[in-house]
Amino acid sequence: MPLIVNADDFGKNDDINKAVCEAFEKGYVTSTTLMANMPGASAAYDLAKQNGFADKVGVHLNITEGMPLTEAIRSNPLVCAPDGSFNAAFYNNTKYRLYMDKLAIDQIRDELDAQISLFLDLGFSTLHIDSHHHVHTNYPVYLALRSLSVRYDFEYIRLSRNLYRGGSIFNNIYKHFYNGAVRKLAAGSSERFGSYKDLMGYFSLDPMRTADRIKEKPESMRRLIKDHTVEIMVHPMYDQTGELMDTDIPMKEEGLLPV
Repeated sequence: MPLIVNADDFGKNDDINKAVCEAFEKGYVTSTTLMANMPGASAAYDLAKQNGFADKVGVHLNITEGMPLTEAIRSNPLVCAPDGSFNAAFYNNTKYRLYMDKLAIDQIRDELDAQISLFLDLGFSTLHIDSHHHVHTNYPVYLALRSLSVRYDFEYIRLSRNLYRGGSIFNNIYKHFYNGAVRKLAAGSSERFGSYKDLMGYFSLDPMRTADRIKEKPESMRRLIKDHTVEIMVHPMYDQTGELMDTDIPMKEEGLLPV
């Protein structure tokens, strides 16, 4: 089955845009997702067309960074600061990650709708949906996104992280039911999702240890990727020397593609 290696944060700024383009050029990623409200979004379509991956760009929904596209949400202190920018206040409070009133959910729905609409207006068309800081896995944001599924035919919605061992009983139960609900909204969604570090940890490898990163993949990892649809998120960026990194790991050493 296909391994999805998605570059998050396309459109965040010019440096991230350049890093995503290089990741495609070197074959490190299979797709990317766009932050439509961020400064580099308007340049992203031209870059994607020029580099031949415009059909591999989805939506990276964002209500935790930058400025909203809609006005009403700017007055909501759970989501925005007094200057109107996103402040992620709800994200740091478990209560509001599980419950918000209808007005707040409607404001979030309208903001997500505006970001998807701008994504389409820019010229993109692939409705692969994920989100910055995984906000769509919070129940009120999921409700906002669910209401939009009536309007848009989502091809793919990213799961809540499930490529790990352990975790609290509460989190595991929530993820089980949440991921089941997501698959009903977008049947093409993956079976397993996590970061490169999650994948390595799942197989008891140390992602920060060079010898573990570049060693031959264990057979159990190969079977997982062969037998299941797996999405791995990466965050292409440059370090101070100009090397292409997945946050703090050299992308050239991750070696996920080809499997």
